[in-house]
Amino acid sequence: MKPSAYNFFFPYEHDKNKLIAYNSFSNALVLMDKDKHEIFRDFCNDGTPISDEEFIGQLEKGRFLIEDDCNELDLLRFRMLKSRYNNNYLSLTIAPTADCNFRCPYCYEKDVISPDYMTKEVEDAVIKLVESQVKTISSLFVNWYGGEPLMNVSTIERLSERFIELCKENGIDYRANIVTNGYLLTEEICKLFNRLKIISMQITLDGSKEIHDVRRPLVAGGGTFDTIVGNLLDYKDILPSYVNLRINIDRENADSGRDVVEFLKDNGLLGKVRPYLGQLFSNDVYEQKKCFDTCDFSEEEFDFYSEAIVKNNYNYMNRYPRPVSNFCVADTLNDHVVGADGNMYKCWKDIGDNEKCIGSLIEDKKYNDNLFLNYMLYDATSSEKCSECNLLPICMGGCPYVRLEEKNSEGCPRYKFILDSYLRVIAKKIEDGQNAVA
Repeated sequence: MKPSAYNFFFPYEHDKNKLIAYNSFSNALVLMDKDKHEIFRDFCNDGTPISDEEFIGQLEKGRFLIEDDCNELDLLRFRMLKSRYNNNYLSLTIAPTADCNFRCPYCYEKDVISPDYMTKEVEDAVIKLVESQVKTISSLFVNWYGGEPLMNVSTIERLSERFIELCKENGIDYRANIVTNGYLLTEEICKLFNRLKIISMQITLDGSKEIHDVRRPLVAGGGTFDTIVGNLLDYKDILPSYVNLRINIDRENADSGRDVVEFLKDNGLLGKVRPYLGQLFSNDVYEQKKCFDTCDFSEEEFDFYSEAIVKNNYNYMNRYPRPVSNFCVADTLNDHVVGADGNMYKCWKDIGDNEKCIGSLIEDKKYNDNLFLNYMLYDATSSEKCSECNLLPICMGGCPYVRLEEKNSEGCPRYKFILDSYLRVIAKKIEDGQNAVA
């Protein structure tokens, strides 16, 4: 037997006789007695045999201890390839329009916003794409994106109705999400979401009214906070089951997350609306000095969950790390991003950039095959840096877009900087028998 390469041990300040033991491959988390840890450490360091068979069984169950001939990188590589080329499901991110009613200065799509709306020709081509796979898939997931997707509700309705029909005819599970700024929500649209099986929604508030209205204005100028919040309050009983509220922060509004949580709590929305922090990145008009690097953002995020969320008994277990096979849609074969014009991409951030188009549903054109291959063929288990990292099972190389666009960055996850802090809080909640999962 030998120790796993993915073991972590952290001090546990609530009990000096115990340590936190975590394995990122199995995702096991336990509190280990220090005397047991010393036995395990002696085995790892000089091969001192472990005589306690029960302890050995526990170590094996959590994969802290593995067979001598076990190659964990091979197992991770197999898990990655199995997931990456899985054709049992289809995932589509669809932009029914490239237009937007907001002009947020930090938006990565700001240079590709245009008055393009999906045509009947493109809609038909999207349907044909789904029809070509209904005999092989067991689930279909659609993410409505943009631009601002609610500027073209008719396309969402027509395509959704056809998707639902196809899935019902072929015994396919169907569900959908929408990413919207929330400004155009109405009672009719919320009821439509329920009929179209849009079970989750993401909207954004960047802080209090004074802060949000400066950062997320309308095209013609003017604030948006009151309308978005009014929509949440007016339609909270008919909103999708899961409403995720993104709070974009940088060095200029770092405390905004706390302000939003207090606002949600005061208005009876906390629980129905689930807030989280979003990290902003610089562009040609949004200065780098405003933005947090990943390390600093990780600390801000931890403070946010610890101060503003935990004290309100809000779900903390969504901070628990989880092993991944692939990072996102960009490195998974049967995940597609479809623009309003029918162009196809591998990453949300590439949408609208013709140089990063990897295909089209309606026309023959020169595609960026190299970009597609760079996204799809990257293997973190063969990377000199990533293959030696004990966070690899919960990262798998990090954000593909960051890795390709920022040559000096590996796109490392926030857990690289803050894993121990999260695990200490979670371990304490579990030990106390608290309901850590909402």
